[in-house]
Amino acid sequence: MFRKGQKGFTLIELLIVIIIIGILAAIAIPMFLNQRVKAKTASLKESSHTLQIGIQSYAVDNGDDYPAMGDLVGVIGPTADPAQIDKWPQNAWTPGDIDTSSVEEGNVFYDLAAGGASYELIMHGAKGAVVEF
Repeated sequence: MFRKGQKGFTLIELLIVIIIIGILAAIAIPMFLNQRVKAKTASLKESSHTLQIGIQSYAVDNGDDYPAMGDLVGVIGPTADPAQIDKWPQNAWTPGDIDTSSVEEGNVFYDLAAGGASYELIMHGAKGAVVEF
């Protein structure tokens, strides 16, 4: 109930407020969605760094020889003896561990150079795109 002299909002005022809220939402939602991808990419970079440290530790313990190509979880992961990585990194895009022999989204591909003198870790982010440091 309105008292005498009390006025409500006009339809125009309500429409203007709704339009302003819509514009703000149109700006904020894409920025929020982009932040999720950036967070997953940052997680992938951290996982790659963890793998790099594990591979380097393995090389130090094994006369500067890098692990053979393939999935490294049994070579440097928690099940290896000795373990170079205590907790294996998780894939930010799909549930489960990172696979070092896959080029799917969220995985880090481990590639050993010819002769085994060096290696490369190739990170695959959103939709399998290669992520650069």
